[in-house]
Amino acid sequence: MLLLREIRHGAGLSVEALHERLRIDGQLAGRLPAISTFYARLKGTNLQNAGRLIDAVVRICARDNLHADELLARTQQLLREARLEGATADADKADEPGDSADARSELIKVQRQLIGIQAELAKTIKARAAAEEEVARGRNMATMLLLALAALEVSTDASANTVTGAEARALRSQLAEAEADRKRAHQAASAAQRRLAEVEELLAARSTPLATGTVGTRPPQRSGLHEWPTTRIEPHALASSNGVPVAAAGQSQPRTTRASADEDANPSETPTAGHQDHSQAEDPSQKDRALEEVLAEIEGWDPDGSRLRSVIDGAADHLLDPAHTGRYEWSQLTKVEKTALADAVGHRLRREFGLAPGERLDFKVAGHEVDVKFARRDGRWMFPPEGQGDLYLVVTADDEAGTWNVGLVRVLPELMRMGSNRDGKRGLSAEGRAAIRWIHRGAPLQEHALPQMSQEVAKEIFALKSAQARVDELLLQAVHRLVTRTDLKAVAMQTDFAKRLREARPRLATRGVLILAGDRLQEAKLAARLGLPTLTPGTWMSIRLAPAASEYGEGPTVTIGRFPWRLAVPDDPEVPLPTTSWTGPAA
Repeated sequence: MLLLREIRHGAGLSVEALHERLRIDGQLAGRLPAISTFYARLKGTNLQNAGRLIDAVVRICARDNLHADELLARTQQLLREARLEGATADADKADEPGDSADARSELIKVQRQLIGIQAELAKTIKARAAAEEEVARGRNMATMLLLALAALEVSTDASANTVTGAEARALRSQLAEAEADRKRAHQAASAAQRRLAEVEELLAARSTPLATGTVGTRPPQRSGLHEWPTTRIEPHALASSNGVPVAAAGQSQPRTTRASADEDANPSETPTAGHQDHSQAEDPSQKDRALEEVLAEIEGWDPDGSRLRSVIDGAADHLLDPAHTGRYEWSQLTKVEKTALADAVGHRLRREFGLAPGERLDFKVAGHEVDVKFARRDGRWMFPPEGQGDLYLVVTADDEAGTWNVGLVRVLPELMRMGSNRDGKRGLSAEGRAAIRWIHRGAPLQEHALPQMSQEVAKEIFALKSAQARVDELLLQAVHRLVTRTDLKAVAMQTDFAKRLREARPRLATRGVLILAGDRLQEAKLAARLGLPTLTPGTWMSIRLAPAASEYGEGPTVTIGRFPWRLAVPDDPEVPLPTTSWTGPAA
């Protein structure tokens, strides 16, 4: 219970916000308890039997996959301990012999020690990662200084009047300081490695079963510490026989190495398939081929982008919940809901195109795993260190600009910005953004009538008392504009907005207003012939008509009650439409 509270506070989520995130995420597949039961579970009531709920809470609150694995190991250990204590209590009631009770007591004691050791192991792994990062920074600094020093020495030999010996001495001093910093960082990394080995040995020793019929605790498996690769140039390879730096002369390329726990690992220890660096899962020669295959598959899904647009619009509509809240703009979402919008887009994308889930990433496309990153602005995506080498479907949707974009990119270290956030995530550099293969760029989002109205007009609509009156007024104010389900649900504040729409037809016909539906092909064709915005399924449009006099000319008309009607202009008076339904465009 205390651990779950600590995890929830660390994620900055209230109980209500956490419950909402779980509902949107859908991990529990309809087994999410009601909010009152959820409160009770978090307070410890029957918590030892709520394993799936605990796993889902940890996945939502964890910073990344590595953090989630650490927290799950701790929660599972605490659950085993709680069940073991319950079994011990039952055994005490049955008056077990003293030796058996002592053995169980000792087992519980060791189990608690294991929890502390596992926590220390996680801290040591983080300390080692930080030390290795410091080593990498020192190595880069030394490389840069060596290059600069070698260039100065060559320049000094060629022109002693332009470069002084003082500059060279200053560079040598900086180089010495950088080397000293690198050595200190390397010593810290070595110390962390030794401590890591000691903790793992202690953990393995403590994992031995203490009594017959009991199972020892399995130590958590070490996954590779994913760090962004660092370019390393060996000092002895920097200069040729004539003293000219080889790298500067363009005669060789720097060697790229990976700063991770695998560098210091015992060469005889072969990592298991589950712990190999996934950036090497595909042969480098196959990476571009994989990207091209995924790109071709995605482009074939939805050539005109209508399905992808519906995914984005549907995710926003789900979170706005206009039928119950009356909200219709993304700016009205809470901070938690805006964060959940990325998850909602990913879930709807998988459902819309029937994608199989990946083993590590969100789903598989053309046999390759792909992850989804969503942001409301271009370039705002953040990628974790363990995502290097992976394919990402990057999605943006800007409701203010009314556009959306979808592209594909392989995240590589050389395409990332230098800075990172506190979780180690980094964004794409300018070069990285240029490497995105755009599938749809600058495509228009679904238009909605309410956001295009002034705030004063919107307030007048929502101020009306009845749902029917609000729907009627929306259709009158939005003449010749597309009206969507979101608009109608927001003003009706009802899920059965279609009934209000049906009742509005005869009421507005008395004022010369005809309602067209995009689900009806003939009415959609009429809107196109009249030069109005394109009607698509799930949209409606109200148009005001006036009788077409004989001198009207050759403009488009619609026949209603055997008489032609044309689009009205503002000065035209309101003329009721005949009760007879319209029969289509006039010949």
